[in-house]
Amino acid sequence: MTAPGPPRRALSVTAALAAVLGALLASPAPAPAAARANVGCNSGWPVVAYRATEGATQSQSAPRLPVACATATGYATSETTLALSNGGAIFFSPANSENSLALSTDHGASWSLVAPLSLQYTSLWNTVDPQVVLDRRTGRLFWAHTTYTLDLRAPLPDQSAASWLVPTAVANAHGFQVYSTGDEGRSWTTADYRNENTADWEKLFLGPAPPASTGAAQPSGYPNVIYLCANAPLEVIGVGRACYKSLDGGATFSLTGYVQPSPSAPAGCPALAQNTGVVGSDGTLYIPQSCAGGTYLATSANEGASYTWQQVTGAPPASSLGATVQLALDQGGDLYVLWTAADALRLAISADGGHSWRAPLTVSAPGLHNITLPALAAGPTGAIGISYYASSDPSVKSLSAYISQTDDALAPNPLFYAGAINNPTQPIFENYGDEYTPRADFVGATYDAAGGFWGGLVKQLGPPEAGNRIPTTGYVGHLAGVP
Repeated sequence: MTAPGPPRRALSVTAALAAVLGALLASPAPAPAAARANVGCNSGWPVVAYRATEGATQSQSAPRLPVACATATGYATSETTLALSNGGAIFFSPANSENSLALSTDHGASWSLVAPLSLQYTSLWNTVDPQVVLDRRTGRLFWAHTTYTLDLRAPLPDQSAASWLVPTAVANAHGFQVYSTGDEGRSWTTADYRNENTADWEKLFLGPAPPASTGAAQPSGYPNVIYLCANAPLEVIGVGRACYKSLDGGATFSLTGYVQPSPSAPAGCPALAQNTGVVGSDGTLYIPQSCAGGTYLATSANEGASYTWQQVTGAPPASSLGATVQLALDQGGDLYVLWTAADALRLAISADGGHSWRAPLTVSAPGLHNITLPALAAGPTGAIGISYYASSDPSVKSLSAYISQTDDALAPNPLFYAGAINNPTQPIFENYGDEYTPRADFVGATYDAAGGFWGGLVKQLGPPEAGNRIPTTGYVGHLAGVP
């Protein structure tokens, strides 16, 4: 593998224009509490309160319980993420195809499609691992996906017809593009890196640069550094993870180096067992990685030029190629690592940058089994939320969508609220296997500007049809009235 040449200009705007946009958006107004408007709520869906402990969770009586709410985007989807703008608009990725997102400006009551004008098209679900992220500080939205070896421009083949072209597990992903918008999807910038030696499982995250006194490069015209890490040079197996950074608000990117293999990395770290990183207020990068000897945080104080590795106490080692953990950082600087073990969700917390960890807590709702695809997000200090699939019957494969959340995760035995965001007698998801399309390797979770937690998942509309195609729609839920 060779390092890329000089950074290229963005396709749709110049770096100078990106700098102007960044400056204009540097001080967004806070979103109103109405960003959590109660659309699609159903008081008949079960909601419980419980205490998270080092053992099994314990049910807790509560004078008032929230109400579970959810709406469908109406657009087919696969591997999902979502972000809420500072004004409360919901962006749901992907929608209709891997070339567009769903947008709601009325809290999920109605949806439309938005897409960058300049992008590399694909018609194959599960080839590009799209991810949407909001920079809360500026209000700018970023959407990234791996590109495909061919540019499959419209009119696109039917999804079911395309499934025979390439198996959904391996689909010739190569390079990446990062799209960004500062006006809720009305205009977009495209940074095109489709010829880089990266291939799938790309993860985008952002935050401040280390202080200039450390010698770290400083952003120009935009307050934060944008990072993208992906498998390199091969799809699925990696065997490494290459990371890029942007110092101009996502207009251009340059290679920072490799999380692994790197001189300090432990042995046996599958590329697919790494997940989305976070950036501390001092510019430190934290990237979760499961390896043969356990789970670690790869920590960098120099924008990814080098790493130290800190083991997460209690977190499991990698299993096969995957078994990734989830990492989140709250506004107070506390780190949270989530994984599944013994049919339960387990959470470790560090208040000192990953140097030490509290004993893991069990945080899934009591009585749930077959927990699948958990997604973790953090908000204000002590606030975390998890979206996932599960069932109250351990013998079934058809699962319902759930949300668990707390505002006091730092307490000894934090109080959680959990709710099903669909009728559990009518489950919405089943893992049919890699030969079916679209499948879901991950789902989404995020906080809005008002401190509310949202989950974004896949709702299957029926069993697989011809060509092993599963009819789906995007599905967005939250708990309204959390005490």
